[in-house]
Amino acid sequence: MKRLLLILLCVPLLGWGQTWEKTYKADTTLESVFSLAIKQHYGYIIIHSRAIRAIKNSYPIGTEFNFNWQKFDKKSWELCHCYPKVGVLLSFFDFDNKKILGYGFNFAGFIEPFFQIDKKFNISFRTAAGLSLDTEPYDEISNPDNFSYSLPINGYLQLGLILYYQVNPKIKVTVSSNYNHISNGSLKQPNKGINYPTVGMGLDYTPKPISFKNRKKTEYKGIRKKHYDLSVSYFPKKVIDNSKYFTVFGISTGISQQVGRISALTVDLEWIWDHSLKWKIETLNKDKNYQRGGLLVGHEFLMGRFTFSQKIGPYIYDVAKYDDPVYQRYGLNFHITENVFTGIHIKAHRHIADFTEIKLGWTF
Repeated sequence: MKRLLLILLCVPLLGWGQTWEKTYKADTTLESVFSLAIKQHYGYIIIHSRAIRAIKNSYPIGTEFNFNWQKFDKKSWELCHCYPKVGVLLSFFDFDNKKILGYGFNFAGFIEPFFQIDKKFNISFRTAAGLSLDTEPYDEISNPDNFSYSLPINGYLQLGLILYYQVNPKIKVTVSSNYNHISNGSLKQPNKGINYPTVGMGLDYTPKPISFKNRKKTEYKGIRKKHYDLSVSYFPKKVIDNSKYFTVFGISTGISQQVGRISALTVDLEWIWDHSLKWKIETLNKDKNYQRGGLLVGHEFLMGRFTFSQKIGPYIYDVAKYDDPVYQRYGLNFHITENVFTGIHIKAHRHIADFTEIKLGWTF
């Protein structure tokens, strides 16, 4: 609360007294406008597994700094009929459980589209991904109750819905609802992850504001591309009861149909050889096939060379039935050429990541 009051008291120092009527001319040589933001978070940890009941009364509080570049060039507008904000965030979180969870330091890149940039009130949606440095990983002797993370460096994801109110051309007040996730993608166990929704309030300061050009929206009449993907994937997976790494290998094929400027719908088939599952079955003295096959439907955001995908579906072949019958995938692909891509994907059962994998594929 003290940090939040400090944020609000900074408003006069950032130019509260400037009049709303003051206008700024656009510099036609620029393609983006820089701004700084600070935000105070307060939230709670979702207890999604019995293994993490020891942290059920933890309420994270954190401070976040954003370095933003608001794009306003014609190419960005034509991509999504919006003015996307891109940037990096730095944040510090006290997980309210110093002994078990400690503290988290997050670094991530984000993208945040704005559809009505010239209004006093704006609502945007943010997607961020990066790394988290966490101070109290699981240790069998010194910290046996931390089943949330077992490495000091983990992956960090944030989804946010943000409301902006423009006080004057330089200052915006922000209120946000955020979903934060920390996990190592099952690179090492235990790895139940930390899922902590937060609410945030802060300020966004633009040192040199400009007036944005109002461009007309046009109906998308481009080619609605259909393409097929074929890929292989690999991951070294570790489980809590064994010191060795197990190979996870997969093959997949799918079809993607573009339905808009930046959207496509997908259907995928995949087959997975997870040798950690084979070891678990053998440990239980069961004679079952460890291979699994899945059918997934999903959506893709098409952002130039980058594609961000979200998919869900059931196992269509799963004799072992060790996990939930339905699973999700989240992935980011980068097209090296028009036909060759690589990517990082996370496979999860509900809130728990099964593994992270590196993909190499071919599009045709």
